[in-house]
Amino acid sequence: MKKITLVLVSALMASCTSVSPVVGNWDYKITGTPQGDYSGVLVVSKGDKKTLNAVMKSNGSDLPFTQFKFDSKTSKSTGSFYYQDMSVSFNATVKQTTMDGSISVENMNFPFTATRKK
Repeated sequence: MKKITLVLVSALMASCTSVSPVVGNWDYKITGTPQGDYSGVLVVSKGDKKTLNAVMKSNGSDLPFTQFKFDSKTSKSTGSFYYQDMSVSFNATVKQTTMDGSISVENMNFPFTATRKK
């Protein structure tokens, strides 16, 4: 009985300290926008409690997300941020080392891809 209790406690502790698979630095690319293609680094970090923070970095400027979420059941990440006073939506499917999805602004969608930095 003690062994079963120890295993259950260990598993519970490991699940509480686990880090979301989306946390980390990702080299991203957004293609096909009217202003051309964009690339940079998407930085996702663990916030307080169960929140995630994200910032898109490119050419010396930062675009912080006002909201960023990851659903571990669907492996989908969603978020939003402002760019030039326009609300931008982010949707991507997260795999171990890649993200594939889109960036949407004013009813236009642009492909978004990212690769986890080593």
